[in-house]
Amino acid sequence: MYNQQKSFDSDYGHARYSRSGSGIAYSNHQPLSLGAMAVRVLRQLALVIERLFVVGKYQFYKKTAVAPSAMKVPVAKVAILCAFAFFVFRKDASLEMGMGARQRADMGGMPVAETVAYEEPPTSKKSAWGGLTAIFESKDYFADEAGDDAETKRVKSYIRRFKDLAIEESERYNIPASVKMAQGILETNAGASQLAKKNNNHFGVKCFSRTCSKGHCSNFGDDSHKDFFRKYGNSWESWRAHSKMIVSGKYKTLLKYGDDYEKWAKGLKKLGYATAKHYDNTLIELIEKYHLDELDK
Repeated sequence: MYNQQKSFDSDYGHARYSRSGSGIAYSNHQPLSLGAMAVRVLRQLALVIERLFVVGKYQFYKKTAVAPSAMKVPVAKVAILCAFAFFVFRKDASLEMGMGARQRADMGGMPVAETVAYEEPPTSKKSAWGGLTAIFESKDYFADEAGDDAETKRVKSYIRRFKDLAIEESERYNIPASVKMAQGILETNAGASQLAKKNNNHFGVKCFSRTCSKGHCSNFGDDSHKDFFRKYGNSWESWRAHSKMIVSGKYKTLLKYGDDYEKWAKGLKKLGYATAKHYDNTLIELIEKYHLDELDK
């Protein structure tokens, strides 16, 4: 005979039975440990983050037509995304953890108290999701806008044409893409100069060889009738030659500045890259006007 005050629990079928007196109380709730609750919450967060990455990749490709796999991982944005996901599920997680605590308190044999379902207001999660997707809907600074004049459109066209190359060279040689792009715009008048059209020379690189072969360089009378500028087979060769020149000569000391485009601009001027009096300020103005620092992110 069971003592009328004796209680017992059974794990069979994830159900709970309690004998008290002549009756048996039944509840379909199995108390979960704190660890199990934490695992459940983490799984929910992982699922949300996975879905948000899909949304983010779609929005990124829709806006830029660039495959997300070819870009750097935006660590700051991923961190913000995780924070949003935490806030979205914080209330649900708190509710479930609180329910587990009540279940543990009732393990003496009394029936588990019925929990009240909690529902978020209809618009709260929607607005949170909207905030998450908005992270990836950053402005395309290099797209033409209604108020752009002819010169601005021409510069933006040059940026769109060479931005991937600028980023590639930056990753390989640690030269800020913003600085290279600004130099390209300035030296070629956004691709309109004869030096760029005839020589594919985008950085005003001169030829100092006295024994160069035919077709290696040409004269444009920049500073004097004796100035000769390099010729390249295509624009890519010019961009690569400029990178090698920066990292192998006197300009390599600028690598210590990282992505600080202001120090790079002033350093190029100080080391005599160009004779223009305000060369450094012009580079900085171009970078800030056209948001070229976005290429460094």
